[in-house]
Amino acid sequence: MPTRQRVVTYGITTTAAAAITAAALLHPWRAVPAPGAQAPSAAPAPAQPIDVVFAVDTTSSMGGLLEGAKRTVWSIATHIRQTEPSAALRIGLVAYRDLGDDYVTRDFALTDDLDAVFAELSSYRAAGGGDLPEDVDAALDDTLHKMQWRGGARQLVFLVGDAPPASRGDVPRFDVLAREAGQRHIVLNTIRCGDDPRTQLAWQQIAALGHGEFSTIRQDGGVQQIATPYDAKLGELSAAIDRTAVIVGDDAERAGYARNLAVAQAAPAAAQAARAAYFAMNKPGDGTVANDLVAGLEAGTMAIEAMPAASLPADLRGLAGPALKAEIGQRAERRKAAQRELAQLAQDRDAYLRANSNNAADAFDTQVNATLDRQLKR
Repeated sequence: MPTRQRVVTYGITTTAAAAITAAALLHPWRAVPAPGAQAPSAAPAPAQPIDVVFAVDTTSSMGGLLEGAKRTVWSIATHIRQTEPSAALRIGLVAYRDLGDDYVTRDFALTDDLDAVFAELSSYRAAGGGDLPEDVDAALDDTLHKMQWRGGARQLVFLVGDAPPASRGDVPRFDVLAREAGQRHIVLNTIRCGDDPRTQLAWQQIAALGHGEFSTIRQDGGVQQIATPYDAKLGELSAAIDRTAVIVGDDAERAGYARNLAVAQAAPAAAQAARAAYFAMNKPGDGTVANDLVAGLEAGTMAIEAMPAASLPADLRGLAGPALKAEIGQRAERRKAAQRELAQLAQDRDAYLRANSNNAADAFDTQVNATLDRQLKR
């Protein structure tokens, strides 16, 4: 039986972050209790948890699609929350190739830390392949059996590729796995890149068994990201909000947060603006990650009085309780002011995009959003 290499990565990379990750899975969009946290007051559960996994072929022929996906992941996430305003969204990734490549599958766990998702997606490079079939079986097996799907969530998969399955015998075949997805109410959508007829046949079968939709897009993904007059300012405001965060935990967690921010801030201006527009939908004071003290105090889920100094960034550890509270309060006010300005600019940008967009029907983001519209409104 062939042995295949799998690579598993996570949005939070340290052992100490395991508890934070577990809590985030149970309570998405809420600050996670950290050292010094107090019990949160009763709050309503998210009205609509939504888990979405993109299983994407990352072989050499998929370069155009990968670049387009990197640019549009934020706009797709925004579209989900616009379609379902109460969405508690998590996204996971499965990159796949075939035996003999650097990896067969590379998994990234479902998380509500979309900066981590973007950083992982940005690390993907199109390489390998050579023969037409790819290990779709392995990708679907990881999607169904490695992702920690939430009970009661809307569960959606987008399988994206340009080559038919290569069944290697080490996991169930793609048709068996697609049928399992349907039985588990995990909606399995397929998007074929290009025009290979064997891929179309397999993709149609997978979508039918998985109670999803089949669609075809251009080989290069067809993504056309529009620049707007608001992009630069949105990026500036987003960076200003990021600077107000106080990440509690250990230094490795803060380093991971900084790495994710660096990737986001190195993205093209339009992608930075799309990120800002996504977070503009948060409540005033909300942060972008669960272990942000500024957001935790605002939500009433963290308490300064019991916060161990070692869990704070080095520049804040020497502050006494009142001084620390004052510093956090100042950051919270700066955040709210920036969020108010950002919210208006995000609306202006959205209006500009609606007036100037020329979304091609055979583009990756257009097809994903159209499918989401139909499936989230059922």
